[in-house]
Amino acid sequence: MSRDFKREITSLITEQPGRIGLLIKIDGTVVMGYHENDQFRSASLIKLAVLNHVLDQRLDLHEPIQIDPAFAVGGAGVLQLLDQRIWSLQDLLALMISDSDNFASNCVIHRVGLDAVNQSLEKWQFTKTHLNRYLMDKAAAEAGKDNFTSPAESLRLLEKALGHGLKIANWFTNQQFRYKLPASFDESGNGITVYNKTGEGYQIDHDVAKFVYDNHSIEVAMLTFGFQNRLTVIHLFNRVGVVCAKQLVDL
Repeated sequence: MSRDFKREITSLITEQPGRIGLLIKIDGTVVMGYHENDQFRSASLIKLAVLNHVLDQRLDLHEPIQIDPAFAVGGAGVLQLLDQRIWSLQDLLALMISDSDNFASNCVIHRVGLDAVNQSLEKWQFTKTHLNRYLMDKAAAEAGKDNFTSPAESLRLLEKALGHGLKIANWFTNQQFRYKLPASFDESGNGITVYNKTGEGYQIDHDVAKFVYDNHSIEVAMLTFGFQNRLTVIHLFNRVGVVCAKQLVDL
């Protein structure tokens, strides 16, 4: 690892106007942590917990799911725009990850249950990650219910999901939200494969990613809250991603 790597990352994330939690691994070994066990509101990162619960339970991914319009919500996703009312569980999961579809996510949560997802998290000894409400549930949010995770646990969830094979991994390589950590080098032809999942909300921006180049990898979980200027935090994600990509290629 470059002697300048940690110094560059540290200089980027310290003395910022918002909260930051960060965990970086190189080839599976932790090389840097910064408030990595702090709990943040998860936004869409909670979808990683839902995905892993479904996969861990070995549910039939071809099971047909009747879409209930009562779970239709806005925000990210295309399912709310489509007329089809029966989808396979696999298709809903693919939409949940690749397009961060909130409607699809709520349909999956309804199928498996909030309590069941939390029981899986407890079984896996997660203490910072909790599913307490449906996505885009304004009433629940106003009542003080929210979903939570940490940099360390969100990275564990990504690793766990990628361990379920190529089909699942393809949902992450086809992730549509790639404007944070990988934005400055994605699709540049540099040979880096990107697996990632973002989260967004009011003053919330997260990205959990794995970058693979040749036989090496860098994994990054970066969670943020409280930045008043969103362009500032998006630029920060871009800069952290560039430093990580450069380190990866130089390994």
